Amino acid sequence: MYKKFYLFTIPIILILCTFYITGCTEKEKKKEYKTPKKETTFIHFYPTNKDTQKLTKQQTIYLPVYSHVYTSENLHEPMGITLSIRNTDFINYLYIKEIVYYNTYGDLIDSYIKKPHILKPMASIDFVVDLRDMRGGSGANFIIKWAGLENITIPIIQAVMVNNSGNRAFSFITNGHILHKTPKIKGF
Repeated sequence: MYKKFYLFTIPIILILCTFYITGCTEKEKKKEYKTPKKETTFIHFYPTNKDTQKLTKQQTIYLPVYSHVYTSENLHEPMGITLSIRNTDFINYLYIKEIVYYNTYGDLIDSYIKKPHILKPMASIDFVVDLRDMRGGSGANFIIKWAGLENITIPIIQAVMVNNSGNRAFSFITNGHILHKTPKIKGF
């Protein structure tokens, strides 16, 4: 009876161990991956022809992001990035003038909108950099330029980085920082 038990149990244990070992240590082949872009218009986020230079409140936001994080000097884990822009105003439209993505070396990787877009009151929009897209590096960033009327509330601009592959999980957020305020100068 024990002999039958071992004949069936040992191969099953070996198979399970093989799946476990290869699932935890197999590395994805390194290749340059680009996040596929799709131009999509939403009912809450859409292009506009409005001259945003005439709007009285304007800011440029720097948002640090990480397409990978180091776990030791020579090892890193890839991170999926979600850029989130939230219009916190109950009444006013938020005008998103520019969303650009730079890598660690300061090289422009991508521009996410071709012309200014309107984000409706209390609406949010997300942009995703795929987990496999490692072009940004550990010092990547987004620059977001927005505009609105003088009484608009400040939007919340954040990024969520996530990796839950294998037997580890990482996630954290970063917040945008104001780089440049552009006040409306009378007479100009």
